Amino acid sequence: MTRLPAAAAVVLLALAILTCKAHDTTGISPGTVLVAARDSFFAPDTIHVGVGLPVRWTNEGTVYHTVVSDSALWSSNLLAPTWWFEIRFDSAGTFPYHCSQHAGMIGTVVVDP
Repeated sequence: MTRLPAAAAVVLLALAILTCKAHDTTGISPGTVLVAARDSFFAPDTIHVGVGLPVRWTNEGTVYHTVVSDSALWSSNLLAPTWWFEIRFDSAGTFPYHCSQHAGMIGTVVVDP
C-alpha cells in the first residue's frame, strides 16, 4: 500500500525538476540545445542534437505554452512566460512536437547518432 504514494512522490519530484521557474539557468549541461517558445512559433523550429544530450525550451513569449511530442513520448506542463522545460534524448531519430495551446506552433528535434 505504501508503494503507490512513494511512486507518486517520485513522479512529482521528477516533474518539479523538469519544469523550472524563470531564469534558473544553473545546471545547464554542456551541449544543451536551447529553443525559444515565442508567441506563435518555436525558434529555431528544427534542431539537431547528439544522442544523450538535452534540449531546453524556454517560454520567451507573453502567453502560456507547452512542448508536447507528437508521438506522446513527452509532454511539458503549461509553461508561464520565462519558465522552461528540458528533456534528454537517449536515442537517435526524428521527433516532431507542438504546443497544445496554439495550432500551427510546431517543431522538430533531430537526434543524430
